[in-house]
Amino acid sequence: MSSLSVSRIACIGGGLIGAGWAAHFLRAGLHVVVHDPAPEREGFLHDYLDRVWPTLAAMGLAPGASRNRLTFTTNLEQALHGTDFVQESAVEDRAAKVRLLGEIDMRLPVGTVIASSSSGFLAADLRAGARHGERIIIGHPFNPPFLVPLVEIAGGDGAPEAAALAAAIYRATGCEVVELKREIDGYIGNRIQFAVFRELLYLLREGVADLETIDRAVSAGPAIRWAVMGPSSVFFLGARNVTLYREFVDLLSQELRSGYVAPPDFEPDAELLDRYAEEVMAWLGPGGQAPLLQRRDVGVAAVRAAVEALRPLSSSPDSPLPIHPARPAP
Repeated sequence: MSSLSVSRIACIGGGLIGAGWAAHFLRAGLHVVVHDPAPEREGFLHDYLDRVWPTLAAMGLAPGASRNRLTFTTNLEQALHGTDFVQESAVEDRAAKVRLLGEIDMRLPVGTVIASSSSGFLAADLRAGARHGERIIIGHPFNPPFLVPLVEIAGGDGAPEAAALAAAIYRATGCEVVELKREIDGYIGNRIQFAVFRELLYLLREGVADLETIDRAVSAGPAIRWAVMGPSSVFFLGARNVTLYREFVDLLSQELRSGYVAPPDFEPDAELLDRYAEEVMAWLGPGGQAPLLQRRDVGVAAVRAAVEALRPLSSSPDSPLPIHPARPAP
């Protein structure tokens, strides 16, 4: 597993995440085979690529990148034949994933890495049905994978060689990779997202603002800074003097205790969740998803390009997320 030679990717699962991964790897100029047991997923996949290909082209295509390098099949053995790397994005069901990863493991040469797009499961659990569990890791993307560069690698503490090779493949295709030192449910990004979601529900319950206002408060405030640097960097700049930063951290701690976050005993009940869903549908439902999808794709691509322009200004670990020119893995 020490050498990197990748030209063919198997994307197992043809839903939203699987289609997004297919778009990402096609942009990088690779051959991609998508497997799904449901034949109708082929139509969904091509419709998805019809919609996102202009965005991929605007972001930059690797030499040779083409939709002609895409194959769809309902036959798992055919999908895995000759593949160099597997990205599994099947239904988010632990038992089903364990079975599927075990089947994939049986059909591959020992050195081929299998990465699961699971949004919260532990690789240690997903390896349960595999003979060669040391090549199974988590490669968790954010939706859509072709647009949001982050990939979280979890489970590498139990499969270091597989994690290293997966990280190299992801980076070669333009991803921003973060590697967890040890596994935890939900990894990093999702845990932070759900902490924000919990606070959102609390603000809604307390009648502080409606959901549109809360969304704007996030997108026009902290989210703009977070696109450039992480929360700890933002807080570091909040101290008027570097030598006083420890005192500033004490102030942050006092604010935590004084009611700046939802109380520890807050648990959203069914009534609140119903209210949340109803307000979202009343606000966003009438327009459907199409306008938001276009806004997201164009907007995130523009933000990535703007952040990339700042990249030479910093070489720190918390420098802006890169948008590498798409290129095939060597």
